[in-house]
Amino acid sequence: MEKPVQKIRKIDMGVQQLEDALQAYFDGRYHSALVLAAAAEQLFAGYMHLHAIEPAFSNRKKAIVSVANSLKSRSDAPFKQTTDKDIGELLNRAYNQSHHAGKTELELHMNPKFEAQETIDRAVSNFDSLQSGYELPELVLAQRFVKELLDESRFKNDAE
Repeated sequence: MEKPVQKIRKIDMGVQQLEDALQAYFDGRYHSALVLAAAAEQLFAGYMHLHAIEPAFSNRKKAIVSVANSLKSRSDAPFKQTTDKDIGELLNRAYNQSHHAGKTELELHMNPKFEAQETIDRAVSNFDSLQSGYELPELVLAQRFVKELLDESRFKNDAE
């Protein structure tokens, strides 16, 4: 008989969410994959902060802000600095809008597969960063995901 109330590590919840996100992704259920991966990404990020490790979201956000402002500064035109907040909202737009049903915004324009890929990629990156400090299971679907992204990237480069 299962205990009704259990003590569960949040990192284990994140692992389960990531596994489910990957399964949903490979089943073509990109909206579910996006939401589950975002939840896992955030749980893993919390653990990373405890160990002074920068989560993938923060790392990518900083890099994009730096590139955007560098490119803008090379122009002769006046420009408004791109902020962390601007890029954070852009990176999480699909996820944030997908779980809020407002009075007027009942549709969302997005590329579901791309948004799921980006979010899963960050969650897998965070998961990998925690491997050495925690006893985490091997995720075969995560390995498949990374391999397929690399293969897809190589194919695009070869096609160009």
